[in-house]
Amino acid sequence: MKADIIIENGRLLTMSDEQPRAEAIAIAGERIIAVGDRASVREYHGPGTRVVDAAGGTVLPGFIESHMHLFGGSAELDQLNVEQVRDLDQLAKVARAYAAERPGDALIFAGHAPYMVAGEGVATTRHHLDQVMPDRPFAMMASDHHTMWANTAALKLAGLLHGADLPAGHVVVMGKDGLATGELLEAAAFAPILARTANGGRDALGYTSGLNPAAASAAEVANDIATIKRGLKYCASFGITSIHNMDGNFYQLDLLKQIEADGDLTCRVQIPFLMNSMRPLSDLDDAERMRALYVDDWVYSGRVKIFLDGVLDSQTAFMTDHFPDGKNGDPLLEAEHYNRIVIEADRRGLQISTHAIGDGGVRRALDGYAAATKANGPRDRRHRIEHAEVVALDDMPRFWELGVVPAMQPLHCPGVMGMPLQPTLTHVAPEKRAGAWAWRSLRNHGATIAFASDWPVTPIDPMRSVQGAMTRKTFSDDLPEQAQDLCETLASYTRDGAFAEFKEDRKGKLVPGMLADVAVLSRDLERTPAEEISAVVCRMTLAGGRVTFEQG
Repeated sequence: MKADIIIENGRLLTMSDEQPRAEAIAIAGERIIAVGDRASVREYHGPGTRVVDAAGGTVLPGFIESHMHLFGGSAELDQLNVEQVRDLDQLAKVARAYAAERPGDALIFAGHAPYMVAGEGVATTRHHLDQVMPDRPFAMMASDHHTMWANTAALKLAGLLHGADLPAGHVVVMGKDGLATGELLEAAAFAPILARTANGGRDALGYTSGLNPAAASAAEVANDIATIKRGLKYCASFGITSIHNMDGNFYQLDLLKQIEADGDLTCRVQIPFLMNSMRPLSDLDDAERMRALYVDDWVYSGRVKIFLDGVLDSQTAFMTDHFPDGKNGDPLLEAEHYNRIVIEADRRGLQISTHAIGDGGVRRALDGYAAATKANGPRDRRHRIEHAEVVALDDMPRFWELGVVPAMQPLHCPGVMGMPLQPTLTHVAPEKRAGAWAWRSLRNHGATIAFASDWPVTPIDPMRSVQGAMTRKTFSDDLPEQAQDLCETLASYTRDGAFAEFKEDRKGKLVPGMLADVAVLSRDLERTPAEEISAVVCRMTLAGGRVTFEQG
């Protein structure tokens, strides 16, 4: 067999223990057919073979983004990003300039807003945003995507000025005047605002409710497909070949199948079924339908996503014994209700991803998985906890004991790659910090960790996350070191990501017979100082042997 593509003169990191390093790789169709030294791989050269010179750069399995939001992230590529704004004057300047370019938009919307944009210790309100944008509806989302702030006009537009009846844990914060303050906590609270954005909120339905749009016109569907295609190309430009999406509905799956039919699907995408507190157990029938209908290596399901709590910055994360100031987030599901969902989904053979950030949420998730094991018997489950940002030390061994995969995000950790320490660290009591973003501790207890960005919450570039994981400093000298080495960090973005989705037999390694998902980088990572890794770029991406990105 002759190769369609040979990549040579590279520093191959195969992620295989049998042959960790090589010089060249040969690809035919969608599979890898040879990996080895340059001379032996050259034997697969034929008249039509394309030879790619890796120029000494690292060649490794395509990155597996184990936690992200494709549709929403794609939509945000065209939205105002106010991450660098530090006060209300700056916010007004950039927001008004952006609004002037969009005179027809019903809502001016910004993302990645700092929690302390109104001043340190000052809660942002609609009155602040009325000053920023006095004449048009304006709203902005926090970087963590669990808090939104809206001005008075936006609250009126969305019907939220006088509050709303919402499930536990989702809050329209009300003021002493009986009107909304402008702060909206968790998805159900800000869903009516998202419905007024450019994609009509369809990009957020898989996150806020898991339901499909009531109706979408042909023009709206075309717009949504164009939005996702833009995001897929963006992902491929960083060497990403597989995506574990963390929100989902049938609508997203149908859009992705259309993109696949168009020949424009540049990444493999797994879409989960969102099971929230408002849905009956019988809705898991739809999760099984998703699994049955979407089964190929490009668009597939088979996983259920559950939210147990919120985030640290808004103090909606669920802690075992409250935040330092005495507050605590309300769990989005009580233990009995959560266990019923987990046991039933597990009985159906569905994998489960539970969002849990506070140590109380993590413990509740582990308890639920233990209950499923007891009810349904032993098997290889690989249920997941998404984020696991604060873990009680007593719960560390339970990840390995229960076979639970923590899917974690290096760039969520305060102090990493410029992430501010505050207000996040304030909400983690000193006695809990040994179990906070505890990558090394979890590994030491036997857990297999999948790394990801949670895009668009943090930048999607895996090189930023790799550098962040390797260069992380402890919060204080008395805490255990949690920084990662290069090989284990890359494994968490490749081989272990494949393990997390039960596809380690198909991808995550550069081994003959595996799917030809490959990233070619600009430099040799093993010879690049850790502090410079974020400067490394992707030169070429292949997914299933097809070039999905190539640096011009």
